[in-house]
Formats: sequence, C-alpha cells, structure tokens
Amino acid sequence: MVAGDYTLPLCPPLPLLRQLLEICYLTASAPEEARYPQFNVIALPRNDAVIPESAGRMYRFSSERPLSVSELRRLAPATDVKKSAILVIWDEQGWSIGGLFDLGTSWHRARSGLEYRYRSPNNFFAQVDRPGRLRVYQGPYHIASLTDGIVVASKFEFNLVLHKVASRALETMGSSIDPPLYEHPKDYEGFEFIAVINTYAAIANAISMAGHGGMVIIVDGKNGLNKSLVKLKYEIFSDNLKNEFISYINKHHEIGDYYELSEDGHLVPESVIYRSELNLSDRFEALVEATRLVASLSGCDGSIVISDDLNLIGFGGEIKAEISPKVDIFEVIDEMRRKYKKCDIEQFGMRHRSAVKLASQDETSMALVISQDGPISAVWREDEKVFVKKGVNLVNMNMPWA
Repeated sequence: MVAGDYTLPLCPPLPLLRQLLEICYLTASAPEEARYPQFNVIALPRNDAVIPESAGRMYRFSSERPLSVSELRRLAPATDVKKSAILVIWDEQGWSIGGLFDLGTSWHRARSGLEYRYRSPNNFFAQVDRPGRLRVYQGPYHIASLTDGIVVASKFEFNLVLHKVASRALETMGSSIDPPLYEHPKDYEGFEFIAVINTYAAIANAISMAGHGGMVIIVDGKNGLNKSLVKLKYEIFSDNLKNEFISYINKHHEIGDYYELSEDGHLVPESVIYRSELNLSDRFEALVEATRLVASLSGCDGSIVISDDLNLIGFGGEIKAEISPKVDIFEVIDEMRRKYKKCDIEQFGMRHRSAVKLASQDETSMALVISQDGPISAVWREDEKVFVKKGVNLVNMNMPWA
C-alpha cells in the first residue's frame, strides 16, 4: 500500500497490456546487428498523452509509428536504458509509437544507490535489459518481473545481510563524523546507516551494470585482511572513499541543522542554506565518483577488497582459503523468517564456491558475488554456518519498492 497523495497510474486494458508485454518480450530476443536490444517503454492513453515536464522531456514524432517487434528493434539503439524510453500510446484502436521520452539519469542512479533525489514519471513503465527479462513498474513502484519464464511479484525486501558490517563501519568512523546539534538522533543516525549500506550497494550494482561480474570482499576494518586467505595482486591502502563518505555525511548533518532551526522559527538566511545545498551536492558527486572508481576495479580478474569502514585495501584478489570441515552451508530462503536449506558447495559456481570457502574460514568478512548476467549474492558466516543468499536486491534503501 502507498500512503499520501499518490495517484495510481492508468493501466492499459488487459488485452492491450498483454499485447504490449508480448511485443516487448519478443523484441528482447531479436538481435539487431548481433546486439540484443535493451530499452524502456513508457505508456499512456491518447486522451492523456502528456507527461509533466517535472518527470522528464517528451520528443514527439511528427507521425506516429505502429507498435511492432521490428519497430522496437529499430528504435531501441536510439535509446539509453539508463536514461530514456520509447513512448507508446494506446486507445480503442490499439497501440502506436508516439516518440521518445527523456527520463534523465536520476531514477536509475537512485535505484543503484548513487542518488538520493530523483524524479520518475507516474506512468505504466516496462524495462527490458536482456533476453528473457522484463520488469514492470507503475510510476516508481516495481510491480513484477518476468525472468527466464518465471514471473515474480514485487515485494518490499529489507535485506539484513549488510546490517552487521554497516554497524561496525559507523562505530569505527564515529569519531570522524560530526553529529548535528539540533536534528533528532533518530533522523540522522538512520540516514548514516542507510548511506553506508547504499555505498556498499552502489559498488555492487555498478559492477552488475558493467556486465562482467566480480566479487567484493568486505573485511573487518579493525582486524584487516587475512593475507593467508586472500592473495592480492594489487595491494592498495586508500581512504579516499571513506573520506568522501565522511565529508558528505558531515555536510548533510550541517544542512539538517539549518532545516531544523528554520522549522523551529529561527532565522537562517536563504543564502546560507543555498550555499550549503550546493556544497552538499558537490560532496555527493565526489562520493559517487569515488564509488565508481572502486567498482571499476572489478574489470581486473579477481576480487575487490574493502574494509567495512570503506577503506580500499586492494583488488585482483585470489581466494586461497579451503573449505572448513567445521561448518555447514545453507542457502537462505527467507532471511526475515530464518528459513534455510542445507546445501553442498559443489552446487555453486566458481565465484560462489570461493566466497563460501573464505566465509568458512573468516567469520568477520562477507562477500558480495556479482554474476556476469547481473544477479547479486551475499555470502557470510554466523557461528558454524555459512549462508548464501542469492538474488539479493541491493536497491537504494530509501526506495525498497524499486
């Protein structure tokens, strides 16, 4: 359920909806010049064929085109799945292609943890990013996905896998973070927690979007990397990512105090708030660039190793650990209800097996395993159990519905 003044987007009649989704699905499997198309489709009724400019910019064709697989194949290369969409219009006669729509990058960046302010059109929306995979949205809300013949309804999913490392990170960085003087602790402490988890998520999501897969090992910042378990080809110790994160958090706390004072009736000059907002935007962009740099290291064979408090330790990591005979391995079925299925290490691929071996020997580290086709898994240990959670949905924690 969605509270507030949210207006449910208009949905095409069921026969037209089926036709649209079928055409999108078939287009995804029809390569153009040896490339499979990636594209978004945004739909609206002819009698309401206007989208507010606050949601993006519309580029209408002089003459509408018929909606078909061949037409979508030709148009898909002209769009960017991270930024734009093909505009389709329905009426009692059926579908037509009306033009293109520029969504901007804020929504895509926000879903991956690289943005906090975003805009999205309040319309029916479908996204195709590879053959056999189709995601459907109503406005910004993810409704369902079709992946390789399996339909999965969307649900709110708050992953707990990163909570422990995030708590350790904030404990370690606490002395460098300046708490607000006026903002309530429940507001700013919650924001800090979400921000550090979003930073881990943004690294993993950026690797996923690059399409080559990889692994991020997050180790205890106090104990560091056990070099007998992971051999680094390129050892680095850089606190750039951590410093950018701390600078962003401190600037966010500063502007939070200004807003709190204003709401309490104190005079805070608009020029002061404006300068603060500009500085906050600059600090956030610096954090995004540092995050992208870390994620780009996955282009080199081997794993990236960072500490829970966001120090970069190295990349090109080779896991040397062997499986501990003292542990059992479980696949997570439902993390919230603590439902697990005992399994064997041999049922996993190479990256997952390496992560399980590391977790079996090191209870303080965890691994995010990114498959080449996009899905993310988390591997960690608790007591004498190693847990593998596949299909972890690491969207921005501020928008778990996406």
